[in-house]
Amino acid sequence: MADGNSVSDEIKAQHKKLAGKTPKEKFQYFWEYYRIPTLVTILVAAFAANLIYTIVTAKDSALSVLFINGYSEMDTEAFMSGFDEYAQIDTKEYSTSLEMNFTIQEEATDQYTMANVQKLMALVAAKELDVIMADTSTFTNYAEPGYFCNLNEVLPQELIDKYQDRFFYYDIPDDDQGEVPIGIQFADAPKVVETGAYAVTNDALFGIVVNSEHVDNAVKFLEYMDME
Repeated sequence: MADGNSVSDEIKAQHKKLAGKTPKEKFQYFWEYYRIPTLVTILVAAFAANLIYTIVTAKDSALSVLFINGYSEMDTEAFMSGFDEYAQIDTKEYSTSLEMNFTIQEEATDQYTMANVQKLMALVAAKELDVIMADTSTFTNYAEPGYFCNLNEVLPQELIDKYQDRFFYYDIPDDDQGEVPIGIQFADAPKVVETGAYAVTNDALFGIVVNSEHVDNAVKFLEYMDME
């Protein structure tokens, strides 16, 4: 807009410039002078519409699961639909998720690994993660800062009895409890085997995140993964 011109003046000026021009010339003029602001407007509108749609249709999480250092090409949505049915999750109101192929290598310093480390920390801090499965070495790294529940405190007695010989014990610093069970060696559980995620290492510990807001569903997921 020219300095000192009102919107009305600017519109009149543009009409005057286009007077007598062919439709093709008018389009070329429009494309030359207005394509960038028009494209920006379209992109902003599309982003806003997508954001509104996402907010309106978002479902609350009923369970979020992360497999660390396990690789699989399986359809995780189809896999979790089986859990939804088992746990009787109301999928109209709630969602469940399983993220695989999430790699954290202890000695690596590449951007991908560091981004995953930061993502994991953020998910736990935000209480957006309920279950972690990982190889023993990685699992132990996150046991040190106290990422996992004492399973004696969250599992029903029948599951404590069932998995006692598979418990992974750890002495969490500053909790004055000594060694407590925080993981279950679960590499041979039927549905873990079905995923193929830990077929190479045959090493997968199951743990419930200490600040999980869906412990009941985490326990149901444990049961589900051990079903034929």
